[in-house]
Amino acid sequence: MTRLAVVTPLDAAHTGVADYSRDLLPCLAEAADHEIAVFTDRAGADQSGVGWHAHPIDDLPSTARAFDLIVYQMGNSPAHDFMAEAVWQYPGLLVLHDLSLHYFFARQPRSRYLQALGYGYGPEGMALGRQFLQGAASLNYPQYLVSEVLVDRSPGVIVHSRHALDLLSARCPTARLNFVAMPIPLPPDRSYVAARAQLGVVANDFLIGVFGVLNDSKQPHVILTAIRQLLDAGVPIKAVFIGRENDTFHLGEEALRLGLSDHITALGFVDDLEVVNGWLAACDVAINLRSPYWGETSASTLRLLAAGTPVVVNEVGSFAELPEAACLKLPPAVPDLPQRLAAALRQLIDLSDRRAAMRIAAREYVATEHDPRRVAVQYVEVATAILESA
Repeated sequence: MTRLAVVTPLDAAHTGVADYSRDLLPCLAEAADHEIAVFTDRAGADQSGVGWHAHPIDDLPSTARAFDLIVYQMGNSPAHDFMAEAVWQYPGLLVLHDLSLHYFFARQPRSRYLQALGYGYGPEGMALGRQFLQGAASLNYPQYLVSEVLVDRSPGVIVHSRHALDLLSARCPTARLNFVAMPIPLPPDRSYVAARAQLGVVANDFLIGVFGVLNDSKQPHVILTAIRQLLDAGVPIKAVFIGRENDTFHLGEEALRLGLSDHITALGFVDDLEVVNGWLAACDVAINLRSPYWGETSASTLRLLAAGTPVVVNEVGSFAELPEAACLKLPPAVPDLPQRLAAALRQLIDLSDRRAAMRIAAREYVATEHDPRRVAVQYVEVATAILESA
């Protein structure tokens, strides 16, 4: 029996990776046929579940040898900083939620940051890194990933899109890379009419949903501008925003500036899944744009599809791999994106039959491709292959 441990954040308020892990861990315990030891930054009494038990990351050094393989749920946000020393000292199966780890390394000591840049990009990369630390340069995706050093140190890597697999294969040709779909449980198929009635949504209002951490890359200015354009054209439209705001965007201020305060519901981070699922069922369409794009596979988009919510996305990276039957795709980073988004929404408003077909296609896609039990079995297969080749 392969003994696995998992290092992951568990605070859903700060990263969607926490929800990812909570969905995966019970299935992983079943597939591996043992309780999973989970190491995290905050291991409180409520930080355990069926088939897994949470421990503080400080306990890992004394127990690392008890496991055949450690699995790291790795991303670029500060929520992953607690695992910096562990992933360096005890390499394991690296699950890359972001292909770019530039900011993860930039928050570490200068010497390790420059080491990561030097490994991937030589002296020129190190020079660029020094300029970045002085505020005189930027390192853009996909030219700079800064994940190569961890990828090549790891006995195996999992990514969640063909885009990530192809890009990382070119940068790290000797790495053991594996494509495994993201685990997304299928929620109950809830009634659209009943959900809207329960939430008090006016029957004739076209309701847009924006879910997940709200930052500049999700183009909130574009979304608000498109809503303003549709309202000016006489379209009865409302929007609900569910997710934590970061420090660079303030929804209330922007909504007030554009005269949208009466048309926007801002709930912030919501930890009650029933509330979130209710709003998912009530939405006519959701928007999940990415520009700039950092190589991630969006769990929030997949959860929208799992709920049967049609989604408007940018046709970039992993988003381009989503089925056309369930999504409407816009080009990224074009000057007239607000106008294109408004036109796309107007199209969906006018074609209720298409929205109904998109709802069915979305749920079928997630049920087929993203079943957590299937994903957990693939995890164990990857881990077994790594250990057998060691």
